[in-house]
Amino acid sequence: MAPRFSAIFLIALLGYVGPLHSEDFKRTVITDPSISRRCDLLSENRKTKISHKQRIMAMIERNKHLQKMTPENKVTLKRKLEVNLGHLEHELTLVLTQIQFQEENIVRKGCPGITL
Repeated sequence: MAPRFSAIFLIALLGYVGPLHSEDFKRTVITDPSISRRCDLLSENRKTKISHKQRIMAMIERNKHLQKMTPENKVTLKRKLEVNLGHLEHELTLVLTQIQFQEENIVRKGCPGITL
């Protein structure tokens, strides 16, 4: 006749063994250093693009403020500010496209543990 274990004993036994099994699994996982270096490089590139985007957006806000503050009789200055705003907005669209490409590249490369 096979020995019978109580349900409480089995639950206690599984509860004790379960966490040990997951910790052992975490210790045995091998991570490739080239993958982590590549992922670090990709996320650093993304961070620099995001900081560049923030600088451009600050310059756009400053340009709009300067356009409001410029007197109406300064026609040349107003025109230069408008041209500059157009260049800044174009640069912003390029940076946003580059950020989107970086994010897609990070997902495509399969970087583990990356939150965007």
